[in-house]
Parts: sequence; C-alpha cells; structure tokens
Amino acid sequence: YQRFRIPTGFTEDKWVQAVEGRPGDRNVVHHISIFIESHDPDLNNTHRTGPCLVTYAPGDIPGIYPPGVAKRIPAGSDLLFEVHYTPIGRERTDRSSVGLIFAKGPVQYAAITKGVPPPGPPDKRLVIPPGAENYEARATFTLRSDSHLLGMMPHMHLRGKDFQYTLRLPDGSSEVLLSVPAFNFAWQDVYRLPEPRRLPTGARIECVAHYDNSRNNPANPDPTATVRWGDYTWDEMMIGYVDYYIDVLPKDGLKIGDDY
Repeated sequence: YQRFRIPTGFTEDKWVQAVEGRPGDRNVVHHISIFIESHDPDLNNTHRTGPCLVTYAPGDIPGIYPPGVAKRIPAGSDLLFEVHYTPIGRERTDRSSVGLIFAKGPVQYAAITKGVPPPGPPDKRLVIPPGAENYEARATFTLRSDSHLLGMMPHMHLRGKDFQYTLRLPDGSSEVLLSVPAFNFAWQDVYRLPEPRRLPTGARIECVAHYDNSRNNPANPDPTATVRWGDYTWDEMMIGYVDYYIDVLPKDGLKIGDDY
C-alpha cells in the first residue's frame, strides 16, 4: 500500500457529477481508493481518512450520478490516493490518475458512498477457520434520514463466494435488493439502480456474505490458514458499499459521511 496526497488547488467548492480512478500500470495496480481530505478535523472526524470520492478495481465501478446529484469537494481539499500495488518481480513505473466531470446544472442532493463492514474492530470482524466451505459474515446499516438509494458494490477477496443485500423497512416488510451468487474478485461491479429508490428514515440495509476457505476453492491461497480481516489479497474483507443521497442538501457537506 502506498499513499499519495494531491492538492486540488480548488479555490471554490466543486460538485462532481461523475468520477473515475484509472490505473497507470494495470500489471501492478490492484486497486485504488481516492479520498477527499479537507484539512478540517470537524469534517473528517468520523473517517480513517476523508470521505470516499471513488474506488478503482478490475471491473466497472466509476462513480456516475443522476442530474441534480453530485459529490462535493470543498475548496482547498487534497485528494488522497491509496494505491494497492502487487509486486511482479521487476521494476515498474506507475502514474495512476483520476478523472472528474463537474456538475453543469444546479445540485440538489449530496451523493454519499458508505462502506458497511461487520461490526467491531478489524481483527474481530472476520475469523474464517481452515477448511470452512461456507463461512458467513453479516453487516447492517440503518438510515437516519430519508434517502434515495443509487447503487451497491459488494467487496470481498479470493475466498468470497456470494453476497446479498436485503432491505428491511420500518413497517416490517423486506426485499432482496441485490444477490450476487458467484462473486468474482477479478471483476467487481457497481450495481446501479435504473432509478433512485426512496428509502425512509429507519430503513435498514443488511448484507450477508459467504466464504469458501476449503481446498474446493481453486483461488484459495492457503486452505490450512485461519483467515482474518486485512488489506492484502490473501487476507479477507467484507464491505457492502452503498451509494445514496439524503433528501436534504446539507450546508456542511462532508459531515454526513458516516452519520447518515
């Protein structure tokens, strides 16, 4: 993992309608996460870094938002590139980049990308025993404001089997929003809704994932290992990313990151 801080030089707030991270050298760039760093501790106080602007991984995952919805980059912000490199045994040169399309019309709603992991500290989130064929992990997220769902992106590593998002509404009803029965680490997608889906305050999104740490998984690096949460490919993750917007455009923008 390498991190690079890029000053934007923006002298005014920018609203981003579409954004894409691009690897410079696909031979060694596994994925890129790009965060917004505003230099204001009050706006970053709920984040390990700043709010997520966009992520790149092999697949189709640029951030594309409908008219009137955009992500805010405050004036004077930096973009923090977190790049996961995979060594291949020879020297390479990489110059990864990000492309931005600014909103050309008025912005009514602030887009949010929320990562939903299992509860607890990272070392407790996943403990996959050796040989386990169907280890289950769960994560939930409850909306604290009326919102509209835009899309979802499940993320796991090499032992990931399947991933499901279920919506549970305050009236007791529920439905499956997304089912990925055969997760593919080598090609990760954002699943975009044809139209934004309204979700009321108190709606809960539940994520359930399963892992195959057995010898029957041909992608498994080591079926004899106990697998825990970690950044590296041979570790595991379980994050249900959710793209949505709340129904009020907040004046303080970035504080909404983990609070809604």
